[in-house]
Amino acid sequence: MSRRAKSLPLAALSYCLLSSTFAAPVKPPKVPQMSKQYIEESKLVALKQPAPVAAELDALGKGTTAERVALLRKKILADLIFVKGGTFMMGDFGPLWSPEKLPYSDDPTNKAVHEVTLSSFSIAKYKTTYAEFDVYSDATKTDRAANGPLDKIYRHPTVPAGVPWQRAKDYCQWLGKVTQLPIDLPTEAQWEYAARSRGQFFVWATDNGNIDYGRNIPAAGQMELLTPSGEIDPYPVGLFPPNPLGLYDASHDGEEWTNDWFDENYYKVSPKRDPQGPAAGTKKVARGWPIGDSIVPNTMYRRARLLHESAAATTADSTKAEVTSYRSSGFRCAVQQPAPVR
Repeated sequence: MSRRAKSLPLAALSYCLLSSTFAAPVKPPKVPQMSKQYIEESKLVALKQPAPVAAELDALGKGTTAERVALLRKKILADLIFVKGGTFMMGDFGPLWSPEKLPYSDDPTNKAVHEVTLSSFSIAKYKTTYAEFDVYSDATKTDRAANGPLDKIYRHPTVPAGVPWQRAKDYCQWLGKVTQLPIDLPTEAQWEYAARSRGQFFVWATDNGNIDYGRNIPAAGQMELLTPSGEIDPYPVGLFPPNPLGLYDASHDGEEWTNDWFDENYYKVSPKRDPQGPAAGTKKVARGWPIGDSIVPNTMYRRARLLHESAAATTADSTKAEVTSYRSSGFRCAVQQPAPVR
């Protein structure tokens, strides 16, 4: 032990040793484990959003529009995670990593696994919340998201904002003007690379690469304890531990828009360097998983989503009507520059 270490008080020395232990990188498990989804009801825990996060989001709803924009700018910059670029095997890496050498999913569009090299970028640690999106809506004098009578049951400042693809992109690009940074939606490759903690073989974007229901993913019956509505709806961001890179809720709490057009055969022709997706299309790529489904998606799973989704809903007079539903269509923004944001 060094002379300096000997001179440290016991508590300080213990902290240093613990810090170095916690700083050790988390490696993906060779055989990912999933605990039982069902937990005795009396043992289900109603988690609360960390106080600092809740306070920041609450503050975004107070003051003048200019003051709120300034607070949002500060929060956005503080929440960015720098992602050092590198080369990884994108797609269903089961044949490369799993002991059985079999695919991890039945999704035919994430085959075949292929090599991709990404430049460095930065990405938001949290999905965009309604509190943040409301600042944008008020500043640009556009309609607030999910502001209809059928949406208000799940709409809450602390939960991920559900919006169509174009509004998600508009928000990110508006943030770019506010911060003077090249902000946009992440590409599909960037999303997967970040969810897999820089492209490692993480099947799930949890803190340890496993599914521990009730600890790092909602258990069956727990979601109603987490949501402001008390129903199976979006829950506040940041309730569960982030993945090793620092991303929260990448495995649950709704899907996330990416910038790419969807093409089921794109992986066969994808360029190796910073792929941007097809040049055109009719649907966009969404990653993650919809609200209300107990299945936890792997980090390679892809979905094709229409830019405008419609779903049947029951109106106040119990009749059926076609309404636009984006409850599960969340997103997070990324800074498209190779240098860290200072």
